[in-house]
Amino acid sequence: MVLRLAGEAGQVSLAITASSAGARASVDQHAAEIRDALAKRGRAVTTAALLSYAQGFAEASIARGWWPPHRRENLHEEAAGWAGPGVVPAQPGAPGWAAPDELDADPLRDGAHRLDWESLRLAAVCRMLIESQGLGLLTQARTSGRAHWT
Repeated sequence: MVLRLAGEAGQVSLAITASSAGARASVDQHAAEIRDALAKRGRAVTTAALLSYAQGFAEASIARGWWPPHRRENLHEEAAGWAGPGVVPAQPGAPGWAAPDELDADPLRDGAHRLDWESLRLAAVCRMLIESQGLGLLTQARTSGRAHWT
């Protein structure tokens, strides 16, 4: 269950970062840190190592109280339903609580700014999994305008 949530969060976050050069650079930095962490433990970047890393990372993050940003919107709606009609939690830390800017943000326009550290880390794991399986992401070359695999 945790690994599925980690994969979902990584895929959503990776998609959001596609339109932001700064967010892509953050994902690159996270990927380098993951490679270093695996290397320090004598592990190669393999599908099995990345899945193990993602599961442990997600379990530790959830234990600290983290929840994927794309899932928080559902949490807000469900928590309001639990409290009763017309009641929205009004304090930080209450289930379903959201700051006004979280509820008002347009994720299609400015979603990259909503990604937290954990989401960027899982985006990096997701990208590394794609690469470890010999797949690449089709990107547009900035200088030539031709599509190429990276």
